Amino acid sequence: MGLERLYEYKTFETEKELRETVDGYLADYRLNTTTRMVLEYITACAMRYNGACTIYRETIATKINMTVTTVSRALRTLRELDMIAVIPSYRKSINGGRGASIFQILAPVTQHVSQDDTHRLTKKSVEKPVITSDDTTDKKDVSLFSNLSLTKSKQLSGLSDTIIHSTFIECSKEPGMNKELFLRVLAEVQAKEVTTRIANPAAYLRAAANNALKAAKKKKNKATDIVRENSVLKPVYKQSIRKEVLPAWFDESIQITKHNLPKKSKEQLQHEVEAMRRKLQEQRL
Repeated sequence: MGLERLYEYKTFETEKELRETVDGYLADYRLNTTTRMVLEYITACAMRYNGACTIYRETIATKINMTVTTVSRALRTLRELDMIAVIPSYRKSINGGRGASIFQILAPVTQHVSQDDTHRLTKKSVEKPVITSDDTTDKKDVSLFSNLSLTKSKQLSGLSDTIIHSTFIECSKEPGMNKELFLRVLAEVQAKEVTTRIANPAAYLRAAANNALKAAKKKKNKATDIVRENSVLKPVYKQSIRKEVLPAWFDESIQITKHNLPKKSKEQLQHEVEAMRRKLQEQRL
Protein backbone atom coordinates (compact mmCIF):
# COMPACT_ATOMS: atom_id res chain seq x y z
CA MET A 1 0.00 0.00 0.00
CA GLY A 2 1.04 3.59 -0.29
CA LEU A 3 1.96 5.65 2.70
CA GLU A 4 -1.17 7.75 2.13
CA ARG A 5 -3.16 4.88 3.60
CA LEU A 6 -1.74 5.81 6.99
CA TYR A 7 -4.41 8.51 7.12
CA GLU A 8 -6.85 5.68 7.90
CA TYR A 9 -4.99 5.09 11.17
CA LYS A 10 -4.68 8.69 12.29
CA THR A 11 -5.67 9.37 15.89
CA PHE A 12 -5.79 13.18 15.87
CA GLU A 13 -7.55 15.72 13.71
CA THR A 14 -4.87 18.40 13.88
CA GLU A 15 -1.15 18.55 14.47
CA LYS A 16 -1.73 20.88 17.43
CA GLU A 17 -3.74 18.22 19.27
CA LEU A 18 -0.96 15.71 18.66
CA ARG A 19 1.71 18.05 20.06
CA GLU A 20 -0.34 18.89 23.16
CA THR A 21 -0.96 15.20 23.88
CA VAL A 22 2.70 14.26 23.48
CA ASP A 23 3.75 17.17 25.70
CA GLY A 24 1.57 15.71 28.43
CA TYR A 25 3.03 12.23 27.91
CA LEU A 26 6.60 13.54 28.10
CA ALA A 27 5.87 15.11 31.48
CA ASP A 28 4.84 11.72 32.91
CA TYR A 29 7.24 10.72 35.70
CA ARG A 30 6.91 7.04 34.75
CA LEU A 31 8.92 7.57 31.56
CA ASN A 32 12.70 7.43 31.66
CA THR A 33 15.07 9.21 29.29
CA THR A 34 15.21 6.44 26.69
CA THR A 35 11.43 6.03 26.58
CA ARG A 36 10.99 9.78 26.07
CA MET A 37 13.50 9.73 23.19
CA VAL A 38 11.62 6.87 21.51
CA LEU A 39 8.28 8.66 21.95
CA GLU A 40 9.68 11.91 20.53
CA TYR A 41 11.10 10.13 17.49
CA ILE A 42 7.83 8.31 16.78
CA THR A 43 5.99 11.62 17.17
CA ALA A 44 8.31 13.30 14.67
CA CYS A 45 7.55 10.52 12.17
CA ALA A 46 3.80 10.68 12.87
CA MET A 47 3.44 14.44 12.35
CA ARG A 48 2.65 14.06 8.67
CA TYR A 49 -0.21 11.62 9.23
CA ASN A 50 -1.64 13.05 12.48
CA GLY A 51 -0.54 10.33 14.86
CA ALA A 52 0.33 7.36 12.64
CA CYS A 53 3.57 6.21 11.05
CA THR A 54 5.26 3.04 9.83
CA ILE A 55 8.85 2.42 10.81
CA TYR A 56 11.22 -0.37 11.81
CA ARG A 57 12.49 -0.78 15.34
CA GLU A 58 16.01 -1.07 13.94
CA THR A 59 15.60 2.35 12.36
CA ILE A 60 14.50 3.87 15.67
CA ALA A 61 17.51 2.31 17.41
CA THR A 62 19.88 3.70 14.78
CA LYS A 63 18.42 7.20 14.85
CA ILE A 64 18.55 7.62 18.63
CA ASN A 65 21.80 5.64 19.04
CA MET A 66 20.30 2.87 21.18
CA THR A 67 20.13 -0.91 20.92
CA VAL A 68 17.09 -2.68 19.48
CA THR A 69 16.51 -4.36 22.86
CA THR A 70 16.37 -0.98 24.59
CA VAL A 71 13.95 0.35 21.98
CA SER A 72 11.71 -2.72 22.38
CA ARG A 73 11.66 -2.22 26.14
CA ALA A 74 10.68 1.44 25.70
CA LEU A 75 7.91 0.52 23.24
CA ARG A 76 6.55 -2.05 25.69
CA THR A 77 6.41 0.63 28.39
CA LEU A 78 4.57 3.04 26.10
CA ARG A 79 2.05 0.34 25.17
CA GLU A 80 1.43 -0.59 28.80
CA LEU A 81 0.74 3.08 29.60
CA ASP A 82 -1.69 3.30 26.62
CA MET A 83 0.36 6.06 25.02
CA ILE A 84 0.93 4.24 21.72
CA ALA A 85 -0.45 1.27 19.84
CA VAL A 86 1.70 -1.01 17.67
CA ILE A 87 -0.05 -2.72 14.77
CA PRO A 88 2.03 -5.52 13.17
CA SER A 89 1.94 -5.69 9.40
CA TYR A 90 3.12 -8.13 6.78
CA ARG A 91 4.44 -7.51 3.31
CA LYS A 92 3.09 -9.42 0.32
CA SER A 93 5.96 -11.18 -1.40
CA ILE A 94 6.84 -14.61 -2.70
CA ASN A 95 8.82 -15.60 0.37
CA GLY A 96 6.75 -13.53 2.76
CA GLY A 97 8.53 -11.54 5.44
CA ARG A 98 8.08 -8.96 8.12
CA GLY A 99 7.19 -5.41 7.21
CA ALA A 100 7.39 -2.23 9.19
CA SER A 101 4.84 -2.01 11.97
CA ILE A 102 2.33 0.82 12.19
CA PHE A 103 2.68 3.00 15.27
CA GLN A 104 -0.26 5.02 16.57
CA ILE A 105 0.01 7.72 19.20
CA LEU A 106 -3.15 7.30 21.23
CA ALA A 107 -5.19 10.15 22.57
CA PRO A 108 -5.52 10.27 26.36
CA VAL A 109 -8.45 8.16 27.56
CA THR A 110 -11.11 10.22 29.38
CA GLN A 111 -14.29 9.31 31.21
CA HIS A 112 -16.39 10.69 28.36
CA VAL A 113 -15.38 7.93 25.96
CA SER A 114 -18.31 5.66 25.39
CA GLN A 115 -18.19 1.88 25.38
CA ASP A 116 -18.94 1.71 21.64
CA ASP A 117 -16.03 4.03 20.85
CA THR A 118 -13.68 1.96 23.01
CA HIS A 119 -14.80 -1.26 21.30
CA ARG A 120 -14.36 0.30 17.86
CA LEU A 121 -10.85 1.54 18.75
CA THR A 122 -9.83 -1.88 20.09
CA LYS A 123 -11.14 -3.65 17.02
CA LYS A 124 -9.24 -1.29 14.76
CA SER A 125 -6.03 -1.77 16.75
CA VAL A 126 -6.21 -5.57 16.59
CA GLU A 127 -6.73 -5.54 12.82
CA LYS A 128 -3.65 -6.65 10.91
CA PRO A 129 -3.46 -4.84 7.58
CA VAL A 130 -1.47 -6.15 4.64
CA ILE A 131 1.15 -3.81 3.21
CA THR A 132 1.93 -4.37 -0.45
CA SER A 133 5.38 -3.47 -1.67
CA ASP A 134 7.94 -4.58 -4.19
CA ASP A 135 10.73 -6.99 -3.32
CA THR A 136 13.29 -4.31 -4.13
CA THR A 137 11.89 -1.92 -1.50
CA ASP A 138 14.52 -1.07 1.11
CA LYS A 139 13.79 -0.57 4.78
CA LYS A 140 15.11 2.96 4.62
CA ASP A 141 12.33 3.94 2.24
CA VAL A 142 9.72 3.10 4.86
CA SER A 143 10.98 5.71 7.32
CA LEU A 144 9.04 8.96 7.26
CA PHE A 145 11.59 10.81 9.36
CA SER A 146 13.62 11.84 6.32
CA ASN A 147 10.62 13.78 5.00
CA LEU A 148 10.64 16.12 8.00
CA SER A 149 12.84 19.14 8.55
CA LEU A 150 14.16 19.09 12.08
CA THR A 151 15.31 22.70 11.96
CA LYS A 152 11.87 23.96 10.98
CA SER A 153 9.68 21.74 13.13
CA LYS A 154 8.63 22.93 16.53
CA GLN A 155 10.37 21.12 19.33
CA LEU A 156 8.27 18.94 21.55
CA SER A 157 10.19 19.84 24.70
CA GLY A 158 12.40 22.78 25.60
CA LEU A 159 14.42 24.32 28.38
CA SER A 160 11.69 25.46 30.73
CA ASP A 161 12.35 27.48 33.87
CA THR A 162 11.70 24.40 36.00
CA ILE A 163 14.31 22.36 34.13
CA ILE A 164 16.87 25.17 34.31
CA HIS A 165 16.30 25.73 38.04
CA SER A 166 16.43 22.05 39.00
CA THR A 167 19.52 21.45 36.86
CA PHE A 168 21.31 24.43 38.41
CA ILE A 169 20.47 23.23 41.94
CA GLU A 170 21.83 19.79 41.10
CA CYS A 171 25.00 21.05 39.40
CA SER A 172 25.72 23.65 42.10
CA LYS A 173 26.48 20.81 44.52
CA GLU A 174 29.67 20.11 42.59
CA PRO A 175 32.73 22.07 43.82
CA GLY A 176 33.77 24.73 41.35
CA MET A 177 30.33 25.30 39.80
CA ASN A 178 29.12 28.88 40.05
CA LYS A 179 26.29 30.90 38.57
CA GLU A 180 28.48 32.61 35.98
CA LEU A 181 29.72 29.31 34.54
CA PHE A 182 26.22 27.79 34.49
CA LEU A 183 24.72 30.81 32.70
CA ARG A 184 27.44 30.63 30.06
CA VAL A 185 26.68 26.95 29.48
CA LEU A 186 22.93 27.67 29.40
CA ALA A 187 23.43 30.33 26.71
CA GLU A 188 25.38 27.87 24.54
CA VAL A 189 22.73 25.16 24.94
CA GLN A 190 19.90 27.56 24.10
CA ALA A 191 21.77 28.70 20.99
CA LYS A 192 22.23 25.07 19.92
CA GLU A 193 18.56 24.32 20.58
CA VAL A 194 17.56 26.85 17.93
CA THR A 195 19.13 24.81 15.11
CA THR A 196 19.26 21.29 16.58
CA ARG A 197 16.48 19.22 18.09
CA ILE A 198 17.41 18.14 21.62
CA ALA A 199 15.55 15.01 22.72
CA ASN A 200 16.13 15.44 26.46
CA PRO A 201 16.98 19.06 27.35
CA ALA A 202 17.47 18.37 31.07
CA ALA A 203 20.02 15.60 30.51
CA TYR A 204 21.73 17.59 27.75
CA LEU A 205 22.05 20.70 29.95
CA ARG A 206 23.34 18.63 32.86
CA ALA A 207 25.97 16.94 30.68
CA ALA A 208 27.06 20.28 29.17
CA ALA A 209 27.45 21.81 32.64
CA ASN A 210 29.51 18.85 33.85
CA ASN A 211 31.75 19.02 30.77
CA ALA A 212 32.29 22.75 31.28
CA LEU A 213 33.13 22.17 34.94
CA LYS A 214 35.67 19.47 34.04
CA ALA A 215 37.26 21.76 31.44
CA ALA A 216 37.50 24.61 33.96
CA LYS A 217 39.12 22.33 36.55
CA LYS A 218 41.55 20.99 33.95
CA LYS A 219 42.52 24.51 32.93
CA LYS A 220 43.02 25.54 36.55
CA ASN A 221 45.17 22.49 37.30
CA LYS A 222 47.26 23.16 34.22
CA ALA A 223 47.89 26.75 35.32
CA THR A 224 48.85 25.52 38.80
CA ASP A 225 51.30 23.02 37.33
CA ILE A 226 52.94 25.74 35.23
CA VAL A 227 53.39 28.00 38.27
CA ARG A 228 54.81 25.10 40.29
CA GLU A 229 57.18 24.17 37.47
CA ASN A 230 58.42 27.74 37.15
CA SER A 231 59.03 27.94 40.89
CA VAL A 232 61.11 24.76 40.77
CA LEU A 233 63.20 25.91 37.81
CA LYS A 234 63.83 29.34 39.28
CA PRO A 235 67.53 29.59 40.41
CA VAL A 236 68.12 30.00 44.12
CA TYR A 237 70.73 32.62 44.93
CA LYS A 238 72.75 31.84 48.03
CA GLN A 239 75.22 34.10 49.78
CA SER A 240 78.65 32.75 48.99
CA ILE A 241 81.44 33.16 51.52
CA ARG A 242 84.56 34.54 49.90
CA LYS A 243 87.54 32.37 50.58
CA GLU A 244 91.01 33.80 50.53
CA VAL A 245 93.15 32.23 47.84
CA LEU A 246 96.81 31.83 48.78
CA PRO A 247 99.61 31.81 46.19
CA ALA A 248 101.14 28.53 45.17
CA TRP A 249 104.53 29.35 46.75
CA PHE A 250 103.00 29.94 50.19
CA ASP A 251 104.01 27.29 52.67
CA GLU A 252 100.96 26.41 54.69
CA SER A 253 102.97 24.21 57.05
CA ILE A 254 104.49 27.24 58.78
CA GLN A 255 102.52 28.11 61.86
CA ILE A 256 101.84 31.76 62.44
CA THR A 257 102.63 32.89 65.94
CA LYS A 258 99.87 34.75 67.58
CA HIS A 259 100.75 37.54 70.05
CA ASN A 260 98.48 37.39 73.00
CA LEU A 261 98.21 40.95 74.30
CA PRO A 262 97.56 41.32 78.01
CA LYS A 263 94.12 42.39 78.89
CA LYS A 264 93.94 45.74 80.70
CA SER A 265 91.59 46.36 83.47
CA LYS A 266 88.97 49.05 83.38
CA GLU A 267 90.68 51.11 86.08
CA GLN A 268 94.01 51.03 84.23
CA LEU A 269 92.42 52.20 81.01
CA GLN A 270 90.63 55.01 82.82
CA HIS A 271 93.90 56.07 84.47
CA GLU A 272 95.66 56.25 81.10
CA VAL A 273 92.83 58.30 79.62
CA GLU A 274 93.05 60.81 82.46
CA ALA A 275 96.82 61.10 81.99
CA MET A 276 96.36 61.82 78.27
CA ARG A 277 93.83 64.55 79.05
CA ARG A 278 96.17 66.29 81.53
CA LYS A 279 99.00 66.13 79.04
CA LEU A 280 96.88 67.76 76.35
CA GLN A 281 95.78 70.55 78.71
CA GLU A 282 99.39 71.33 79.64
CA GLN A 283 100.34 71.56 75.98
CA ARG A 284 97.55 74.06 75.30
CA LEU A 285 98.66 76.28 78.17
